[in-house]
Amino acid sequence: MANKKVLDNKHKAPLPSEEDAGLIKMCVLLTLVLDVLERDIRIMNISPLKMPDLYIRSLTEVQQRITVQLAETKARMRRQGVKIYSEIRNHEGVEVLYVCRGYQRRFFMLSSFARSEVRRKLGDYLGIDLTQDYAPL
Repeated sequence: MANKKVLDNKHKAPLPSEEDAGLIKMCVLLTLVLDVLERDIRIMNISPLKMPDLYIRSLTEVQQRITVQLAETKARMRRQGVKIYSEIRNHEGVEVLYVCRGYQRRFFMLSSFARSEVRRKLGDYLGIDLTQDYAPL
């Protein structure tokens, strides 16, 4: 009987790993960054800025780079058997339900953490060092 259990375990899909959870986190963060950029671009389109086209073009280029990275992340998720089937956003945070090689999992990110991570990621894309203090001219 013990031999049968050993054989059965060989045919089971590998358990979800930290790498799988990292892909989910990256997918969520990139989606949030895209949403922030979309909102900001929409606001800039109606703002009385002197040269909004320059700012919008800059943010649109970042948006395109993030879209490529998100597509690559989703392709990697597919290859690894990871699929998001529900995402719920509210004032508490972002909850994602996903399946990883047949195992159902939950990923949750607090709003404050998500905001901080989105800010950090967007700063990276814009080439801004957020560790330096900002001193307006």
